[in-house]
Amino acid sequence: MIYDVRKLQFAYPGGKNIINDASFTLDEGEILTILGPNGAGKSTLFNCLANIRRPGSGQILLDGKPMEKMSVKEVAKVIGYVQQTHVAVFDYTVIYFVMMGRAANVGMFSKPKEEDRRIAMDALKTLGIDHLAERPYTAISGGERQMALIARALTQQPRAILLDEPTSHLDFGRSTLILELVRELKSRGYSVIMTTHDPNHAMLLGGKAALLDRQGILHVGPAEEVVTEENLRPLYRSELHIVDIPQLGRKACLSAGLKAI
Repeated sequence: MIYDVRKLQFAYPGGKNIINDASFTLDEGEILTILGPNGAGKSTLFNCLANIRRPGSGQILLDGKPMEKMSVKEVAKVIGYVQQTHVAVFDYTVIYFVMMGRAANVGMFSKPKEEDRRIAMDALKTLGIDHLAERPYTAISGGERQMALIARALTQQPRAILLDEPTSHLDFGRSTLILELVRELKSRGYSVIMTTHDPNHAMLLGGKAALLDRQGILHVGPAEEVVTEENLRPLYRSELHIVDIPQLGRKACLSAGLKAI
């Protein structure tokens, strides 16, 4: 078991709980897609899972160990975290930026080896951005930076990858590529936790889904049982419908709010 989250609670100083008694488990090769409206606390929950923020109460066991007792290096060997946004400061080349993901595997006073560069280049190739390898990270687009962040996480060679709204800055084609990549990671035995605003992502990926409501309650279960019209409508305060699309052999979530012109 990669994650065992038990009754997690979190509140900012002087504020109410954003996360209330969140509990779930995640095994090797499982996918968990987390849905919720803006401001519900998805990114805060992610920061707790990535050991960036400490919960007020409850416990996170990572690979059977209490996360709060693990070093940064120990955590980095188990999980790779891809944040929602990243501000570029130094004009490192993309390949050098991606190789930074090898930090947990390289000694403190050691330099990256040729093997580290090969692993980084393989990650860039997996995402189809190897042509950017020698470009300055500061000179590529926001969507390309998002892909480079995911490549950097892959170079850690972790057992689980956390993706915080990974498609938010990507065009339609690259968004589809990310979903295909998540499926590929699952087939390779990686565990993946992903936040998204789109219920269709959860239905396409399957596995587990979680809905984080405005009261900070996390509802977790099989995607087909959690992602339903009855659950989604109050979550998003919108008239949503889940319909069959025979041509694609799957279902899709559509909003009734907009009519065709």
